[in-house]
Amino acid sequence: MSPKNIVHKAKEVGLDLIAITDHNMTENSLYAHILGKKIGLEVLFGMEIQTQEEIHILAIFDDFHVSMEFQKQIYSLLPPIKNDVSYFGDQVVVDENDEIIRFEEKLLLNSSRLSIEEATGWIKSHGGIAIPSHVDSPTFSIISQLGFIPEDIPFDALEIKRRENIPNIIPFIMKKDIPFVSFSDAHYLNDIGKKRTILYMKEPNCKEIELALRSMR
Repeated sequence: MSPKNIVHKAKEVGLDLIAITDHNMTENSLYAHILGKKIGLEVLFGMEIQTQEEIHILAIFDDFHVSMEFQKQIYSLLPPIKNDVSYFGDQVVVDENDEIIRFEEKLLLNSSRLSIEEATGWIKSHGGIAIPSHVDSPTFSIISQLGFIPEDIPFDALEIKRRENIPNIIPFIMKKDIPFVSFSDAHYLNDIGKKRTILYMKEPNCKEIELALRSMR
């Protein structure tokens, strides 16, 4: 899952727009973005945040510097626990030449001291897209952790693993006009493109994504 392999696989399976959303980290998205530009694939900058409630939420941005600002904030709010390489494996930042730039020593698979409301507020105030991950999952989803999806948090969409689960999810959504989306959530190359959402946009950016998602409501 190096940046080079990811962008070439995404192009091979016919994707036009992807986002790199590592756990509590955005750095690898820069190198995928650089490579995507060379082959005609748009790559946005993102991360999958784990909030203090142990909820996963996708944060997607147009601007790498904005995403890095958010990463620094999240990083400062993670517990000071060192990564156990023998158990979790290495946490690496890899450049466009598939060279390892650095190893991250703090364990990223932890919850930050940032609430779901605070995280979503920051994302939206900085022009990003905020989407709770795998809302139909029994772990690390907003429904598994809160028991419902509040109506006063400005989510752009809800990401679902299996569309057949939508009827079971709807009773837990307080605001009924939020659209559902499905993504690859790929941890392996062969998973890239297995699930996709079609959006009609003038430009491949967060503002257009937001408008396209609104039209799905």
